[in-house]
Amino acid sequence: MRQKLMRKTFHSAQEYRHEREQLHQCLQKALGNRGGETTLSENEVTMLEVALNEAVNNGFKYAQGKVSAPAVTLSMYVLHSKFLVIRVKDNGSGFRADQVMAKASALEEDEEEWEWGESGRGIYIMEAVMDEVRYNAKGNSVVLLKTLA
Repeated sequence: MRQKLMRKTFHSAQEYRHEREQLHQCLQKALGNRGGETTLSENEVTMLEVALNEAVNNGFKYAQGKVSAPAVTLSMYVLHSKFLVIRVKDNGSGFRADQVMAKASALEEDEEEWEWGESGRGIYIMEAVMDEVRYNAKGNSVVLLKTLA
């Protein structure tokens, strides 16, 4: 069974930032209304929101300047009362996630560059926080999966 939480298209990062409190409340409601307590700690929920923000921000980053009217669509639902599924899709040309992850891994070895580098940390954070992260072949859609039970 699939319980839809939200589906919304944002046309700017500013519009997304304006809606973040609504997203926070939507997540809190979904995690609290599953017929029992969530196994996620408050810290895990916060990090889940960070991963979500990184996915949306990356969508705008890779769509901005590549299309005349960038758009990022966010879909969230709970699957079988056990999994939170978040899909973020932009209308840009995409990117190669494997190349960015390789760069992030290389930066991880150079601690100073890792701390102050401008790129790659968002994907690394998503991979660390979520149970599963999948990209489509084009590189303009990511699905984040978190086990709730």
